[in-house]
Amino acid sequence: MSDLFSLQGKIALVTGASKEMGREVAYTLARHGADLALTARNAQQLEEGAAHIKSMGRKAVAISADLTKIKEIPSIVTRTVDALGGLDILVNVAGGGDYSNYGWALRMTEQMWDNMFDVNLKGPMFLCQAAAKIMKERGGGSIVNISSGAGSGASPRMSNYGAAKAGLDNLSDTLAAEWAQFHIRVNVVISGLVDTANARTSTFATPEREAHLLKQMPLGRIGLPRDIAAAVLYLVSPAGEWVTGIKLPINGGAGRLRPFG
Repeated sequence: MSDLFSLQGKIALVTGASKEMGREVAYTLARHGADLALTARNAQQLEEGAAHIKSMGRKAVAISADLTKIKEIPSIVTRTVDALGGLDILVNVAGGGDYSNYGWALRMTEQMWDNMFDVNLKGPMFLCQAAAKIMKERGGGSIVNISSGAGSGASPRMSNYGAAKAGLDNLSDTLAAEWAQFHIRVNVVISGLVDTANARTSTFATPEREAHLLKQMPLGRIGLPRDIAAAVLYLVSPAGEWVTGIKLPINGGAGRLRPFG
């Protein structure tokens, strides 16, 4: 293992860790030496993930929680510290939202709007705050927020989601500026289309839709959870120790390069 990517002695908290992307992020950090706290709402899936990490020789704790319940967020960090001894890395993977919360702007309800902001902006904000208080005491740390291309431009039929992710991007910039003095780095990974169970039942539910999306990707394939996990690893490892306040698109070149031919 290269020292440049070693996380030996580090303790990480990953949200959304019951699903493919969050779980792959957690496994990648564990493979490089970190001990993990996993949080999401599905307790059984969290326990399975924690058991796998323990089989890799790392410490792990499963913390079932709902990030939309803001008053409970500090306890997630407290339980991480109590179980593992500290906190050095936070990765906010949890996001998106129930399909019923998406819709055209003319049909958007206040509840749909609030539901999306609670998951994608309000929860991450207060978890970052709680984590940073511990990181400051430890002399620094690293936070990565997972965002979406929906926050970087017009997002028809998902105005609430796009606005929430745009807010997360801006919030991350501000936290990076405020917390650099404490040696806390804050960065964003802007995820492109990734092959997950949720995406296969919504974003590219048909072969025709998948083919249409592939035409927009110069690198010729839909992303995998490992692509996002690799970007996170770079940002939280010694390799990225001079990087803060960036937004790193991981999307196969979609929207940035014109496909050839």
